[in-house]
Amino acid sequence: MNSARESHEAFVSGHSGSSAPDLILAVTPAFPASALAVLIIRGRAGWLWYFLDSFLIVVPLTLSFTVLANYTLELSTLFTILVGVAISLTKPEKITVHNDANNKKHLGCVTSLRSLLSLATCIAILGVDFHSFPRRFAKTEEYGYSLMDVGAAGFVVINGIVETKKRPYYRYIMRDGVILSVLGVLRLVLVRAANYQHHVTEYGVHANFFFTLAFIKFTCSWWVCHLKCLGSAMVALFLCLCHHLYLTVGNGGPWTLSDIPRDTLLLANREWLVSMPGYVALYFLGASLGAFVFNRSGNTKLTRPLIVITLLCGGCLAGLHHYVDLPSRRLGNPTFAGLVIFFVLVGLTSFSLIEERLAEVFPGLSSVPHTFQAINHQPLLFFLLSNVSTGLINKSINTLEVMYPWDVSIIAVYATLLVSVMYFIFITNIR
Repeated sequence: MNSARESHEAFVSGHSGSSAPDLILAVTPAFPASALAVLIIRGRAGWLWYFLDSFLIVVPLTLSFTVLANYTLELSTLFTILVGVAISLTKPEKITVHNDANNKKHLGCVTSLRSLLSLATCIAILGVDFHSFPRRFAKTEEYGYSLMDVGAAGFVVINGIVETKKRPYYRYIMRDGVILSVLGVLRLVLVRAANYQHHVTEYGVHANFFFTLAFIKFTCSWWVCHLKCLGSAMVALFLCLCHHLYLTVGNGGPWTLSDIPRDTLLLANREWLVSMPGYVALYFLGASLGAFVFNRSGNTKLTRPLIVITLLCGGCLAGLHHYVDLPSRRLGNPTFAGLVIFFVLVGLTSFSLIEERLAEVFPGLSSVPHTFQAINHQPLLFFLLSNVSTGLINKSINTLEVMYPWDVSIIAVYATLLVSVMYFIFITNIR
């Protein structure tokens, strides 16, 4: 048991990541694939149409994360061509109007991005335990660009985006924070009880992502509901500056990455403590972006300003990369925050472009596939089910002994079953 656990921990540890363009290309096939699903399904409901919808989205993303990871550009090009063919063959008068997320309160591009990040995380947390998942996508040990690193942090940014349209009732904030804290404790207890593999340098010995979400909920949610776009951005930039000074001048970076024993609670969870200002900054950056997106006036187009913001953010990331430091998930440094925001902006801009283009060609057609609508209905539940299912699969089989094509098949079936559960919850409106 211990040898298998140690083998798993070694398999997911010690990696240096890839590059920012490689991470973007890894999820790019999902953009035209979602548009293709929308054009083929055309708002029609029912399990048959849903399975076709989920197949068109889950399979390309699974392949781009595994056996086709070196051909993501070709895969994206193929689906883009198929979208062009579907547009040319689809008559506007035969479009079924489907009322979903395409309105001022629930933008289709935000819904699609939120769901894509959840689905990508779902696939990655199981895929990383198989050989078909490239090691360059796995979590980095110290510095580097990693798909799994930006996935979890992107979830924080998305939470900041959608938080701006909620009413700042403190009792609801406290309720959500307590729930997340309880989930964090449960995960800690279950991992210990099951002797499950645990990557200590991810958050520390005891901390986990639920504690990160709980801390942000308790300390930041009330503020982002009252700060406007510029206010949230200024808070985030101030936090990044102070955090950078602590990591460099204050020697916080070398201390965190050192091999000093984890014999106290502080030392045991130093990654979680030191990276927290970076995650808080990401949350406020998300809130700033959400204030900009949801408070736009009238029918103002969103894609063009998003393209400008994305290019500016890409320039800032390049500057941070060359003149400051490489991104580090363990430190949550400003370059890491810049990477995550750039990643989110590319996704948001892409889905905004799809949304606007479909609205022009096929008025009334939803830009959000059924799969994304179902995941967006209960994203935290989807994340929980993904974690539990991943644990059960890892305890049932030795994933290191499963080779292609069985490993890719397991990942695809696992993701399809999870989104099917979410679709059932969605159509029955279970809260």
